Amino acid sequence: MAKTKELSKDTRNKIVDLHQAGKTASAIGKQLGLKKSTEGAFIRKWKTYKTTDNLPRSGAPRKISPRGVKIITRTVSKNPRTTRGDLVNDLQRAGTKVTKPTISNTLLRQGLKSCSARRARLKFAREHLDDPEEDWENVIWSDETKIKLFGKNSTRRVWRTKNAKLHHTYCEAWG
Repeated sequence: MAKTKELSKDTRNKIVDLHQAGKTASAIGKQLGLKKSTEGAFIRKWKTYKTTDNLPRSGAPRKISPRGVKIITRTVSKNPRTTRGDLVNDLQRAGTKVTKPTISNTLLRQGLKSCSARRARLKFAREHLDDPEEDWENVIWSDETKIKLFGKNSTRRVWRTKNAKLHHTYCEAWG
């Protein structure tokens, strides 16, 4: 069964001090309100590693090397409209096989997000929060569907840092 909580730094130091003073495991446990097994496990860890700090936990190594991370962040900073598929292909050419979610997670760790205009929707909702019902009766509600025969029927997202300014280079206008 997994351990549920970590001991505070003070508690860990008290356990070591009491152990070095010659107290038994049960006496330390009663004094600090810990189980004997908890105190014993901590003393064994302290004897082995000679530290009261938390040890680094195990985990899988990163799939993308630091150099690969720099490659994709540089690519995205040059062209924020780069897709995850393009980035997967770039890394494959460099010799690293990754998936699209891995790319998203890596860019998210770098502070880059692919989000739509959340702030604009929130602003609209706040502006129209107190509108009377009569105003909403003048709105034309439609259930029409836009169908695009050729190309993708989706919006193009842009990778950007939090609170980054809008660059007109990456805006599309038509009509």
